[in-house]
Amino acid sequence: MPDLAVIGSVLSSVKTAADLAKLIKNSDISLSEAETKLQIAELISALADVKMELADVQQVLIDKDEEIKNVKSQLETKQSLTYDGVLYRADGDDVPFCPVCFEKDNSTFHLSFYKGDEYGYDKHHCRVCANEFYKKRNI
Repeated sequence: MPDLAVIGSVLSSVKTAADLAKLIKNSDISLSEAETKLQIAELISALADVKMELADVQQVLIDKDEEIKNVKSQLETKQSLTYDGVLYRADGDDVPFCPVCFEKDNSTFHLSFYKGDEYGYDKHHCRVCANEFYKKRNI
């Protein structure tokens, strides 16, 4: 949400601009041309302030939308993976993901597979963090 001070400033500028517009609209013929020009200049300045402040609010909202999009994407990724006690796997994907990279950085990197050793363990190796994971081969 945009900073409350920014919103308050925008509302104050809008009120100032509206008050100046009303003053110009309701002014008598008695106002001199110079006074009218001064009030119009103040109105234009107030509206320019509103425009700049609204641009700041718009940028804050764009940043928040991007942050929400990233968090939703991370949540979807996290929900699509299952953890088997050693490795993360995605439905329909036979190659597991590195649990260290995923839990540390929310990164999904496939592991390299090395056929089991003489003790019946298969080895998976992460090329990113260099961790190795051993899992008992299903016989």
